[in-house]
This record gives sequence, structure tokens and C-alpha cells, in this order.
Amino acid sequence: MMIIQLLSITEAFPALNRAGNAAFERKDYMEAIRLYSEAIELDATNHVLFSNRSACYAALEGENTEAISDAEKCIALCPSFVKGYYR
Repeated sequence: MMIIQLLSITEAFPALNRAGNAAFERKDYMEAIRLYSEAIELDATNHVLFSNRSACYAALEGENTEAISDAEKCIALCPSFVKGYYR
């Protein structure tokens, strides 16, 4: 929650999302999961965050249950979002 404490909620959400994306690109999946989870706390209706976090869980060995759970949440939020079906 350190980033949230330093920024307003309006600023924190995009900062967390960008930082999560950067962590994912570095293959630092645990950090990306942490950042996406913080962003989800700010906006639990954002299907892309669940999709991104699902991809992180899928990249980690033994985290399939979490990956599926996030993919299902993504699909429930936005059934037309194609990535939700293959993450």
C-alpha cells in the first residue's frame, strides 16, 4: 500500500497499473500480482486488472486456481473481453 499512501486515488490507480505492467514485462510476477491487487482494491470493476493478474498467476507454477478465479472474474465483469477466456 506504499504507493497508495503517497498518491491520491486518482493518481494511484494508473501508477499501480503501469508499475504492474512493468513488473510483468520483467517477469517479476509476484510483484506484478501485488501491484495489480492494490489496483483492484481501488477499482474492483476493472476487468483488465483481473485479466492481467490472471496472466501473472498462470505464469507461476502451481497458481492455476488463482489464475482461473481471476479469469472468471474478468469474464463476469466483461464477457466480450476476449483475453479473459484464454488467460
